[in-house]
Amino acid sequence: MMHLGKILISAIVGTSAMTLFSYLISNKKNRNFREPQVLGQLIKRLPKSGSKKSAQIAGWGLHYAIGTLFVVCYSELWQQTKVKPSLTSGTLLGAGSGLIGIGGWKLMFEAHPNPPAKNLKPYFGHLILAHIVFGIFCAITYKITDGNKRA
Repeated sequence: MMHLGKILISAIVGTSAMTLFSYLISNKKNRNFREPQVLGQLIKRLPKSGSKKSAQIAGWGLHYAIGTLFVVCYSELWQQTKVKPSLTSGTLLGAGSGLIGIGGWKLMFEAHPNPPAKNLKPYFGHLILAHIVFGIFCAITYKITDGNKRA
């Protein structure tokens, strides 16, 4: 049970830090890099979708669920190998997650029957940085909740 709590707390902190980063950059660059909003737009534009509000809630839920899935994978790596949660592993895992994320977003936009118009190239570049923020905050939180002071 403690292990699950560590994963959930790390996922919430990491995903929240990433989202805050994306909101700040979106405001600064006057572009929509807000992952939960873009997910909500994709959901809303599906046939037989619900209200805009329910699509946005689903977008936020999906965003945090994916973050949790990434932390489950990170945790397995940290538990089963010599790699431990640290700034370095968080940065590298975040960058790798960003590449996986780009693949997922690309697939969603290509497979979607009615995707919103979006220039994906700058969005994909942003995703790498946002996921690095995610990975770092996940690693730090995981380490703190583990009581492990070694890095």
